[in-house]
Amino acid sequence: MKLQELTNKESFEKFCAENFPEKAIKWHTDYCFVQAGTNWGTWLHYEFHKGYVHLHIEGSNWKGICNYLKKCAPFQGIEPKPWGRNDCDWKLNKEICCEKDLYDAFLHIRDILEPVIDDFETDSFPNLMPIITKEKISAKILTVYSLLQEQLRIPHYQRPYRWEEKNVEQLMSDILDNWSEHKSRYRIGSVILHKNGNYFDIVDGQQRITTILLILEAFKYIFSPDDNRNASLSGNLKFRQGSFKHIKENFYFIEDWIKENLSEEDYESYLNYLLNKCEFVEVAVTELSEAFQMFESQNGRGKELESYNLLKAYHIRAMEQNSQEEKIKCDRRWEESTRYDADNIDVLKQIFNEQLYRSRKWSRKEQAGKFSKKEIDEFKGFTIDKNHPTVFPYQNPQLLQYLTAKFYSNVLEGTVTTCNRFQYGDTENINPFVNINQTIVNGKPFFDYVETYVELYKQLFINIGTYQLSDFKKFYYAYCLHYECEWDDAERLRKESYAHYPKGGARRTGDGYLRELYKSLILVLFDKFGESGLNKYYQILYRLVYMTRLANEQVRYSTVDKLPIEELGNCFSVISQAKALSDLRILERIMRNKCSKLDIRYTMKGAERVTNFILKGHEDGNDKLK
Repeated sequence: MKLQELTNKESFEKFCAENFPEKAIKWHTDYCFVQAGTNWGTWLHYEFHKGYVHLHIEGSNWKGICNYLKKCAPFQGIEPKPWGRNDCDWKLNKEICCEKDLYDAFLHIRDILEPVIDDFETDSFPNLMPIITKEKISAKILTVYSLLQEQLRIPHYQRPYRWEEKNVEQLMSDILDNWSEHKSRYRIGSVILHKNGNYFDIVDGQQRITTILLILEAFKYIFSPDDNRNASLSGNLKFRQGSFKHIKENFYFIEDWIKENLSEEDYESYLNYLLNKCEFVEVAVTELSEAFQMFESQNGRGKELESYNLLKAYHIRAMEQNSQEEKIKCDRRWEESTRYDADNIDVLKQIFNEQLYRSRKWSRKEQAGKFSKKEIDEFKGFTIDKNHPTVFPYQNPQLLQYLTAKFYSNVLEGTVTTCNRFQYGDTENINPFVNINQTIVNGKPFFDYVETYVELYKQLFINIGTYQLSDFKKFYYAYCLHYECEWDDAERLRKESYAHYPKGGARRTGDGYLRELYKSLILVLFDKFGESGLNKYYQILYRLVYMTRLANEQVRYSTVDKLPIEELGNCFSVISQAKALSDLRILERIMRNKCSKLDIRYTMKGAERVTNFILKGHEDGNDKLK
């Protein structure tokens, strides 16, 4: 029996809101599911499919939960079945004949399996590090002073010391903040050491350990200025060629930082805090292969840790004034955004790599290469709370925005109306007080900022079958995702499953680069002027961007990187600085000027209507596209 014969989407959503609060759900006319457990998101869910309710296990970490369920089995009326992989489908043997049967089955399977799932997550998540026997590993917490008493050595296979001034400043500022707040301890991080004879070879942690030694050398010079001023770092730490330039530069930077941020009477107190209150987790391993295994696990080698995920921990740490419940909620919302919809689309990866990072760079008239770990500072700002007052005048506008947002949510919400981006109102997870190019405020405001653009991206470019912005979404489908379809068919096709995926010629790599540029422009425009701005300019922006498709036989990533700055008249900056829709008229002039100089080198075979629109603004020489 099909799902639509039993119930409807509204009824299912109401049932889940009452019985599975804050769990992710999915509705389709043939099936539906609701998230099981907490930490796996929709990788683990209860699903109605082909007349029965099942527990489905997906994702790369399926073995642990499968083995745990088999260990706890049997469960009355529930048995494992092959589903893609062995034992990833646990079927409730209760045939569904009506709506009541359906909802009773969801509750029945939850009541039996959820306690087991909770126990597994409590015991095992997120500890995915490979198991190493106790004989091969020891772990302990050491103060900086105790760690430096070890016979540390930098092995020959280590890379040079490469920390830059910004890395050093971050470490010293973190220590300063914790010292100023009289925190009893500050955990700097972990180090992985390989016990090699009488020495401990540093496998992971060289950059931090070396920087701490430089801090100590700088204090040594400050206390005894007659000594040799150059950092000696004597002992067993023999550095590779290429380290000494950074050692020298950072030594002078540290000396200046100390004098700028500490008074003379604070020197000894800060130094004492660094040596005796700052700690490392020392992990010592007897076999080198095990040390490398742990290093790769911790640093995301093998399966590379996405750059954006480094930001989650950073901003949760900045939420020291927030409750544990708020931190968990931010973490959950973040993880849900990496597995959106039944296709498990990683929306976070998408918007950080393309729509947020590159738009911010282009709006500053800078080229925007690929987002990587080196660029995560783009999304680090400053913390505002009672323990972190503003330091510089430029932070005052963000302080005002932060306080205004809190006052609005506590006092004015419901009495004073903000301007919505969508004509018929924004959803609750779209924050009216953020914009793409704002200065980042650390902690919860950052999560609110990210969630806003996750939601806008989903509504604009994934859920393209909805009624909102229907004219734009029909156009986006026909001119960005499916060149070969007829215009009259686009309205129907955009509502089909998987409509948001490119088809035919639109799947070419170069076309994908242009599509991402176009989407970024659309998001910046929509963020600034809402539906009215989008409806007025989405066709002009399309022609402006896609003329590059006709001018180049190949469109490369490097081509698009420079395009907004060198050929499109700094269009991102134009939108970002506009104060009224009339200020955007320059975009049409830029587009017409580019069209007049266009040298066509590539024809889009089978997509003449697209070519005609790029050149003329309509599909043929007569009828204006509506």
